[in-house]
Amino acid sequence: MTARGDRIRPPRPTWSKWMVAGGGVLLLAVALVAVFVVVPEIDEAGRRCGAGVEKRGEHAECIGVTDGGYVFSPELTGVQEDIRAENESVAGSGKPYVTIAVMLPMTLAENDILSAEWVRHQLQGAYIAQHRANTTRSWGSLPLIRLVLANPGSRLNHWEPVVDDLVGRVRDERLVAVTGIGLSLDTSRDAMERLSRNQIPVIASHLAADEFSEIPGFMRVSPTSSTYGTAAAEYVRSTAHTATIVQDINPDDLYPETLVEAFTGTFEDDTHHIVGRTEVYDSSLPGIENTFLQMMPNICGNEAEVVYFAGRENHLTAFVAELAQRPCLDRPITVLTGDLALIRPPSPEMRRGLEANVTVLGPGLAHPDAWATEPQAFNPAAIASFQEPHCTDCFRAVFPEERLDDGIAILAHDAVLTVVWAIRGIPRTAPAEVTAKDVLQAKNRLHGELAVPGASGMISFDDRGDPVRKAVPILRVRLDDTPEYVQLSTPTG
Repeated sequence: MTARGDRIRPPRPTWSKWMVAGGGVLLLAVALVAVFVVVPEIDEAGRRCGAGVEKRGEHAECIGVTDGGYVFSPELTGVQEDIRAENESVAGSGKPYVTIAVMLPMTLAENDILSAEWVRHQLQGAYIAQHRANTTRSWGSLPLIRLVLANPGSRLNHWEPVVDDLVGRVRDERLVAVTGIGLSLDTSRDAMERLSRNQIPVIASHLAADEFSEIPGFMRVSPTSSTYGTAAAEYVRSTAHTATIVQDINPDDLYPETLVEAFTGTFEDDTHHIVGRTEVYDSSLPGIENTFLQMMPNICGNEAEVVYFAGRENHLTAFVAELAQRPCLDRPITVLTGDLALIRPPSPEMRRGLEANVTVLGPGLAHPDAWATEPQAFNPAAIASFQEPHCTDCFRAVFPEERLDDGIAILAHDAVLTVVWAIRGIPRTAPAEVTAKDVLQAKNRLHGELAVPGASGMISFDDRGDPVRKAVPILRVRLDDTPEYVQLSTPTG
């Protein structure tokens, strides 16, 4: 019997227990979906820049591959729109086509080795080659050319996902080659070795280090570091008999050491000598300007007629600026360097150095003035890609505000043209059946009478993929303008 105030509580129905248990399971399921589905999707959406492109690394660079639909940088908007429109025309033509990837850094870090202009000129040159190949019959007609743009980020630091993407496009999009690259770095070598293992040829537009020639399937249209060093030495030997060396010893940069070996090997003999100890600096460390300033007493003490600067162009600017502080201002100094690709007049700091009795000379990549002074060295159809009377689709008409005298657009054009020349000359292969392996086979024939008729000159490849005796322009830095053309030099070695 219960107390008056007590109530009899009926037992809880069995179904309520299941409701509580079911609610717990539902909450757990929601939590798991949130953790394993929603959160990753939100994270992926936060990383996504565009189709095939996502943010990577500490600088959140937009890394990946695009047909031009995603614009990597505002400075590239115009040329990427041109490439996308050309790709859409190719896809809608109903004709057989192949895909060529232009792979190079398109998002740059602060104080990057490269400049935005360098990147833009690379894409402009590649586009002109694509468009002219698709719309003229100068180099055959089929297959048509589609371009994709592959951005591995500053210094190619994120090359792995980009290369993996490109490998997948061999079958899906008939990718037949990769052009571009642009930097002689360990990351460049790693990327090209991965492409090589997947039997994808690489045609570098601007890449100098000789070591890359060991990679199977590699080719380059630019002169090698050895060619630059040899051309500089041969040019100066007639007027100078002593030289001193300034060299970058950054362990990640292969370029300077090759320059030095080629220059000294060509310059030195019984009447030409390297004087003084090599003055070295390490561009991977801070304080480069101070290091250059500390070199000045020895630069003067060596009393060399020529200073050979084996380093990158951005460091050349700093070195020349410090020459204004040297103790021997009364003595003229000539500085020779690896290659000159300045696209603007010298900075005020470099100009002060030039005004201090300093002359700066070096081989260039390519130069439009050579087309007029040495017309016999160039193919008229290749020059027409850049300039011809009344043209509407040549470089001068499409990009009227851009310079050609840095040579970058010319070499980027020639890299794409090399692929076109190879695939359209393959015998007994239908245009719809051309593959990357066909390009690898055809590369062995691009020499002698079948040399590529490039806008930078005829390009005859040796068995390592290097251009043989590639002509290079010798340039002189001017105070208030881009470097002036001096002469065309063809190394004899």
